[in-house]
Amino acid sequence: MKNINECFSMQNMERLNQALAPLHKQYDQRAKMLTVPFRAFGFFKFLQGIPVHPTRESLIYAVALLDTDDPGMHQRAVNIIEEILNLQDKNPKSKTYGVWPKYLEEKPFKILQPDLNWCDFLATSMLQLILNHHHHQLSPKMRSKIDDSILCAARAIQRRNVPLEYTNIAIMGIYVTLTTGYLYKIDSLYDYALNRLHQFYDYTIEHGGFNEYNSPTYTIITLEVLGRLKLHTQNTEAQKLIEALYHLIWAEIAYRFHPPTFQWSGPHSRSYNTLMESATLALIERSTSERIKFGITETHATLHENSLPLPCPLDLESFFLHLNEPRTVSQTLLKNIPKQVLTTYLAPSFSLGTVNYSDFWHQRRPLIVYWGTPQEPSYLRLRCLYNGVDCAAAQFFSVQSEGSVLSGITFSTNVNPANPYICQNKKHKSKFSIKDLRLRFEFGGLIDVESFQARPPTLVSLESELCLYFRGLYIQIQIPYAQFGERIGKWEIHQKSSHCYLDVVLWSGKRQVFYLSELNQAALGFALQITTEKPSLSRIAVSTIDDCLGMRWKNLNLKFSAQPAEQSSLNASMISSNN
Repeated sequence: MKNINECFSMQNMERLNQALAPLHKQYDQRAKMLTVPFRAFGFFKFLQGIPVHPTRESLIYAVALLDTDDPGMHQRAVNIIEEILNLQDKNPKSKTYGVWPKYLEEKPFKILQPDLNWCDFLATSMLQLILNHHHHQLSPKMRSKIDDSILCAARAIQRRNVPLEYTNIAIMGIYVTLTTGYLYKIDSLYDYALNRLHQFYDYTIEHGGFNEYNSPTYTIITLEVLGRLKLHTQNTEAQKLIEALYHLIWAEIAYRFHPPTFQWSGPHSRSYNTLMESATLALIERSTSERIKFGITETHATLHENSLPLPCPLDLESFFLHLNEPRTVSQTLLKNIPKQVLTTYLAPSFSLGTVNYSDFWHQRRPLIVYWGTPQEPSYLRLRCLYNGVDCAAAQFFSVQSEGSVLSGITFSTNVNPANPYICQNKKHKSKFSIKDLRLRFEFGGLIDVESFQARPPTLVSLESELCLYFRGLYIQIQIPYAQFGERIGKWEIHQKSSHCYLDVVLWSGKRQVFYLSELNQAALGFALQITTEKPSLSRIAVSTIDDCLGMRWKNLNLKFSAQPAEQSSLNASMISSNN
């Protein structure tokens, strides 16, 4: 196999240097790592923007520096690798064995809740140092350290053995252990990884798709890992499974891509940005044939676009080209209890995506609408905010038919409000110290603010139905029920920068402590209708029987517990139909 830089044309090397240029400016010679502003959510939001030195991004940068074969950058790459090798926890008895910290500023054993996934992420980059034939650029002593680091990480991944439903980390762990087992001729590790690949394939096919579904963030990570498996896996049997999964992940992107707006339609299990990132569009454009032109690739060079080809299967390319008539994409994830149903309606003028149940963690997009043009896209995102922060304890239910959705919201007594993956403190279980609690219809992108200014600043009664008009699109919202304890919700309308907010306020004012388990009613129901012609408003029939909220609207029916309870009980209480 050729050295990787021998495979690069002069044009490819120019693009690699183009991608490296902004990173050179971030390099801190003293720390021997890149510097980035800290990105924080929830409790740690007060740390937002402080400069930190990330291990993952710095190691990726070092690998790319070696790819250039530039003698002037060789020592910088070596310095970074040496620094990061020293940060790994090598103690087999440690809970963070094999793990690197996210940042130089922290060590695994000092982190309250260390991110064990960094073992997988950094081991993947360490493997590139071996697979990309950088041996001639590194000393025997450093190569030996890299070998030990990879083996340590692979054993830690095997020990951790994450659940198969943890999509991107499960497949990344398979890549690390399978590749490590093959490279270093460790049969037990290789056999473990091959068995995990079979298990992951069977789970995904039986489940009806990837558990971390339709994620603009993590689907791309999974795609890249499957691309690496395609490149580096020698086993013929494994290659067949990888090819099938690779096609499945591309189909997830293609089926929900909305050509009229260049947006990745919802619902999204995990997403960091509501509007499509330019880098993702550039990836799609690079990975498809000459027919697909977004006009964006030239300005978005990446570090591994030449060393990691990710070709889109030819039979899926047409989904990125045009949408001539409306269609509905429906997917059922069978292993979740109850079954999770994803519905996406794609029309030439808009797309609407929902999931039948979810939560309102900041990475979720359980209901998302896109419309407009590729140059001027707009969106409507549903959020539930608790003291100004997205509330994971708030639970979302819905049933959808084309451009119509009937939805409900209630609250879980055992989900951490900040993060559903962090165990709720038993001492504070169901305790809510509330200064502000609201359901938010967030309008972003290019928004005609006159549609909002035509309304009074505050609509006191929820009986006031909203019908907004945006560039040929009517959005109708009805709130037939909104109650939190003894409080009845009310409308508020706000405008901030390029965003407009329609809020259903459940509590706002002096901070008060509520125990969710003691509330008989804490629920909200609404209907959303999107049409290109002015809709005829149809009323929602509402019933409250046995602590349940039932709603019937057009052909949609939804029923769920209006009394806070544990998440599993709330999910089990949901009954929906579309007939």
